[in-house]
Amino acid sequence: MSEILRELVYVSEKAANIARACRQQESLFQLLIEEKKDGEKNKKFINDFKTLADVLVQEVIKQNMGNKFPGLENHIYGEESNEFTNELGEKITVKVCPTEEETAQLLSKVLNGNQLASEALAHAVHQDISFNDPTLDLVKINIPQDIMGMWVDPIDSTYQYIKGSADIKPNQGIFPCGLQCVTILIGVYDRQTGVPLIGVINQPFASQDLKTLRWKGQYFWGLSYLDFNIHSLQLSSENGNNRETANQMTEESSSEPKFIQHFSAVISTSEKDTIKTALSNVCGENVYGAAGAGYKSLCVVQGLVDVYIFSEDTTFKWDSCAAHAILKSIGGGMVDLKKCLKRNPETGSDLPHLLYNVDNQGATGIDRWANKGGLVAYRSQKRLETFLDLLIKNLSLSSTLA
Repeated sequence: MSEILRELVYVSEKAANIARACRQQESLFQLLIEEKKDGEKNKKFINDFKTLADVLVQEVIKQNMGNKFPGLENHIYGEESNEFTNELGEKITVKVCPTEEETAQLLSKVLNGNQLASEALAHAVHQDISFNDPTLDLVKINIPQDIMGMWVDPIDSTYQYIKGSADIKPNQGIFPCGLQCVTILIGVYDRQTGVPLIGVINQPFASQDLKTLRWKGQYFWGLSYLDFNIHSLQLSSENGNNRETANQMTEESSSEPKFIQHFSAVISTSEKDTIKTALSNVCGENVYGAAGAGYKSLCVVQGLVDVYIFSEDTTFKWDSCAAHAILKSIGGGMVDLKKCLKRNPETGSDLPHLLYNVDNQGATGIDRWANKGGLVAYRSQKRLETFLDLLIKNLSLSSTLA
């Protein structure tokens, strides 16, 4: 199964390359920066381009996985529709064509004849990348392909991607906004049980060379199937004991007040005031705001915070599946916040983990796949239980989330 994991990481790197190309190639970058201006007469064209970058990344992932693992492309789902209507009213289905020239010709129809942009984008899509990661060869487990489904968020935190801020300073290693908050999310789940299996998070803009202004990325992956768990953080450690060290750091917990300030959380800046107040009581000053659901989840994966908590219903399966799989491989997970607040731990009931094979009954559009009860991403179940206990005690009105 190292083959499918290797291909997932490879396509995430290829997708990251496309995302960087859209910002580094002048003809594409000019379209991106136009997004900042109001009242442009070609606003629809610009919005199409913004979405087009997402769609192309999504289609590259679908094509690559389908070519290597025939049939899997029928079970790959994402945020973006690949149908566009150009200024002439023509409906165009975007796909990766057999040749770069054909892809450029297709994109030119969507971009209303902008040949420079079409050719630059087609080149990025068809450009092969050199990729080598020997640690992936250590994964020796077989997951049946016929149980796999996949959620893809091609460019998470699109606003930060378009805005393109590169000079944001981190707070305790956490970026509140900027290109560092942009992620590519690929999550594989079991179509029968809904349980996450494999996750890849690619951060295309992890660091910038101040001399060349070129960006370098990084990626993280995890696999959890039956009793087998392995992740990239574990293997990237020199002595191979990253996981044990992380467990030592995250598993210590106590309900005594002196340990309260040891908790830390990352949240959305739009989080409800009642949650912010409760978190302030639980975590003290260790509450950090950040952009992008994928990036906030990545902060938990990296061990920068204990939890990512979000009380709204505006994240979706494609936002959470990848990180959920990685966290599961570490010993953590992702749960429904609303159900957690109503749960009675004394009854021994299981934590309400998010599942990925069922939609929200009665919902339409993308709301079918929303995480309706909000979410909490965590590294350690023991610490999560203590954290939730403290959070519930500090929430003045539980009806806020009812």
